[in-house]
Amino acid sequence: MSVRQFRTFLKICDSGSFAAAARDLNLTQSAVSMQISTLEQSLGVDLFDRKRRPLQLTPRGRLVAQKAKPFVAQYDSIIEEITEARAYVGVYKLGVIPTVVSHLMPSALVDLREVKPELKVNVISEFSGRLLSMAGSGEIDGAVLHRPYDISDGLYWRDIARQAVMVIAPPGSTEETAERVFANHQYIRFQRRAWVAPMIEKRLKLLDIEPDTYAEIESIESIYKMVSLGLGASVIPVGTAESTVSASVRIVEFGMPRLHRMIGMISRLDTPKKQARRAVHEAFQRTSRHPQFSAAIFTGE
Repeated sequence: MSVRQFRTFLKICDSGSFAAAARDLNLTQSAVSMQISTLEQSLGVDLFDRKRRPLQLTPRGRLVAQKAKPFVAQYDSIIEEITEARAYVGVYKLGVIPTVVSHLMPSALVDLREVKPELKVNVISEFSGRLLSMAGSGEIDGAVLHRPYDISDGLYWRDIARQAVMVIAPPGSTEETAERVFANHQYIRFQRRAWVAPMIEKRLKLLDIEPDTYAEIESIESIYKMVSLGLGASVIPVGTAESTVSASVRIVEFGMPRLHRMIGMISRLDTPKKQARRAVHEAFQRTSRHPQFSAAIFTGE
């Protein structure tokens, strides 16, 4: 018997099925079934009445659930207290989406180094979908990304900031609306794998804009460079103060009301690195509120 098996058992009790528990725990259904079978063999009892639908506990199963809840909670409390003293030992593996890597992340890491110099962070850049999978599986310790539409019970989420989605146009352009920008400039599209892409496409349709696509680019820096050279215009989440960005490109409203997306931090609830996670989250949140980030574009919440 193991605490992990009891935790899986309790997750099934809460979620109502083996399949739902497997999703929440980021395990296969067969792995969940094997854990429960092993636990039942060790206890010598059937925990679930598998002949009934929906799934129901046996009388012995209800007793085990009643006893297991405080046991698992106390175990988690002990582990958390022990790891508190070792909160910043080792490396915190952090995934960050490209739009945050370009702007918010460097300042946040400087802030983190000043506040927690003992905390070492290893950063990788990926799109939100991949980062969500990596955080859920424990491949990375946490990720700063576009808020998922669905957050499973096994994951922790905290907002960092709302990020405005804006049109960027060549510095010499004069158009004042998104419609006029794309009537006169080709479209440099931000990669469609990004979770912000459906938001952008929906707003384009709402504005009745059918842009002439010139390129589809994954790198935010490359998009800025191409727009600054007059090769086209784009729509991206903007992460720096307007006065800074306008030195190389022009910012134009992408229709009204202003379109925003929420970015935040996600990780597994059962991570042993809760203190490091808190420190990283707070550094990003403090940075999003710094005067160098325009309140109209990047709003900490």
